[in-house]
Amino acid sequence: MCDYCAKAQQVPDYPLYQAQCKTCTVRAMAHGLPFWQSKREGTLMPAYVNAMQAAFGDEWRTWHEKVKTEHARIGEARGLL
Repeated sequence: MCDYCAKAQQVPDYPLYQAQCKTCTVRAMAHGLPFWQSKREGTLMPAYVNAMQAAFGDEWRTWHEKVKTEHARIGEARGLL
């Protein structure tokens, strides 16, 4: 976890990301439209799967679970859950 991710633990919409930080990538995906569309549709949309595969390769399913967890954390921190 980088300094930006640490700050994002306190501020759910923290706007900064480190390019090579996988946790930052998880945060970005959790905030992103492709994940939101997948959640809304109840299925993993191609745009989301493609982005996850580009970011995490063959391990994208493992990281998808982290995106879901981060999305829930962000929503809870915002008071949306």
